[in-house]
Amino acid sequence: MKRNIAVLPALLLGLALLAGCGVTTITAQPGEYQYQLNEPIEIIEIETRKTLGALTVTGVEILRDEPFDVQEKDGEDEDGNPICKTVTYRQIVQVFFTYTGSKRLSGRNFIVRDSANDFGENPDGMDPKPEYTQKTKEGQSSFTVALQNPGGQLDMYFHYNILQLRSTARIQAAF
Repeated sequence: MKRNIAVLPALLLGLALLAGCGVTTITAQPGEYQYQLNEPIEIIEIETRKTLGALTVTGVEILRDEPFDVQEKDGEDEDGNPICKTVTYRQIVQVFFTYTGSKRLSGRNFIVRDSANDFGENPDGMDPKPEYTQKTKEGQSSFTVALQNPGGQLDMYFHYNILQLRSTARIQAAF
């Protein structure tokens, strides 16, 4: 009986997390509308229809435009040791945005895909960390993304709640 009681909190926590993963926010535009640079995105809570804020992706700047190699985990060997592979990235970009709302947004709220539909990666977590210098723009927030396939366009999927399964908005940014 003690064992079953110990499992109960973990089960309840798991159910609470799953309940929080559903779509909780939408935008003023219908369905799979694709926002563009400098187009305001009104973030709306589904249940109350209350506007939570407005997000605008204002620009993308190239910080590094030359190939660099990093080591990425590619599974484990039979002893549980990580197996790494070398992956070449070809560009680092910085995405600038503004948000008028009370929540603090970061790069974790965005999933980025490059011109070949590969996921962009946070260069700060790479091994070795590539060299680049971030820029600042007054009144704007930003995040950086390393791309394997530069092509002058990013497809971004914004998630107001990080655990939200379906994105709140899709944004296409040509640069």
